[in-house]
Amino acid sequence: MHLYTDIDPSSTFINISTASTTTTTITKPTTTTTLTATSTPAPKQQNQKPLYFAYGSNLSPTQMSTRCTIDPDTSIPLAIARLPKWRWLIHQRGYANVLPPAELRVGGQLHPDAEQVPVAGDEDAVYGVLYDMAEEDERILDGYEGVDWDAPVAEGKKEGLGLDVRPREQGRGSYNKWVVEAEVVKWVGGGDEREKRDTVPVLVYVDEKRVSMGPPKAEYIPRMNRAIRESVGLGLPAQWAEEVMRPSIPLI
Repeated sequence: MHLYTDIDPSSTFINISTASTTTTTITKPTTTTTLTATSTPAPKQQNQKPLYFAYGSNLSPTQMSTRCTIDPDTSIPLAIARLPKWRWLIHQRGYANVLPPAELRVGGQLHPDAEQVPVAGDEDAVYGVLYDMAEEDERILDGYEGVDWDAPVAEGKKEGLGLDVRPREQGRGSYNKWVVEAEVVKWVGGGDEREKRDTVPVLVYVDEKRVSMGPPKAEYIPRMNRAIRESVGLGLPAQWAEEVMRPSIPLI
């Protein structure tokens, strides 16, 4: 903001007035100076864009680099994180899925088969790798995960499961998109303010319809073996991988 008058501060005004005497009075008005008011910029808002929480074959940065090809940074792993009280499974169609805590379950997740999914290890949590996906790459991954972009807006009536967590119904899609808080176990990236945080919002692809356990697809087995190998190399707990994923994924 600028404070200003109509007087040019670079000029000097002289007011000459003549009285009945021979005395002449010369008055020089005070010079007005232009002032500039400055303010401290508001602090930059912390980036709240959810990171992508990978828990299946996308645990592999190698696979991520072949799928998300718009921005190379998308496939750079940033952290190892976990979802407390969630469960991990290979569902009846042969691919990885995660099951939220009982109080957040909806639709098919309420089926009795969901109770057969074992607790995810001694820590009762699902571990994953976090990535910062570019918007265009997220759209590509939506296609790989079979997201129904035309699904209706979610009802959002269940406590703790508002539109901020589950914006849409799964519709005809293979997976739905949820946004929840994850606990960061280890940062593996660099140069990001988020590295000071213990929890971050994450995007999780969740199949709400298929919660029965089943064998993995044959083509999925080598991809999951690579995913386990690469994520453990990044810091995902090896013991957890052996306890939770390995019973469903034969070692090859």
